[in-house]
Amino acid sequence: MLMAHYRSTLDITDEALQAAEKGFRKLMETNRLLQKMSADARDFDGSESATDRVILALIDDVYQGMDDDFNTAMSLAALSELGGYVNKLANDQLAPGEVAPWVLERLKIVFYTFIFDIFGLNDDTAGDDNGTVDGLMGLILDIRSQARNQKDWATSDKIRDTLSAVGIQVKDGKEGVSWSKQ
Repeated sequence: MLMAHYRSTLDITDEALQAAEKGFRKLMETNRLLQKMSADARDFDGSESATDRVILALIDDVYQGMDDDFNTAMSLAALSELGGYVNKLANDQLAPGEVAPWVLERLKIVFYTFIFDIFGLNDDTAGDDNGTVDGLMGLILDIRSQARNQKDWATSDKIRDTLSAVGIQVKDGKEGVSWSKQ
């Protein structure tokens, strides 16, 4: 419902619901990724970069959407576009220091505030298990990593495939292995 203006007609079909679920999961994953990031002030030269200006303009668009007769679709579109910058930061596609530490902190606050406080969404994949699932997944992924280092591809593939069968996606990246619910 947030993907359309409140005065427009809602098109509730299976395809629309699946697209909404995919967008929701992507938004939550982006927020989790963003909240784990930290900026190193040593890489920051003190000047505002072009990337900083783009991110700040998109943050303004998020607010402007809400100011425009509660246009949640516009705000979500801007958050989604900001998600592209979050992924670029996470994948080292932006140079260190290209995003000022204060801009990164503002981005974190805006994401959290809009997703949870304004839109009222809940991250159902985060869970309230006091870190049990994270601990278990860490152990499983460590075992998989050891298997990969020993070139035991059968064990590594079996772990990945079994996790995939129960709805957990394993992602290998430059900064290590991560996981998310599908």
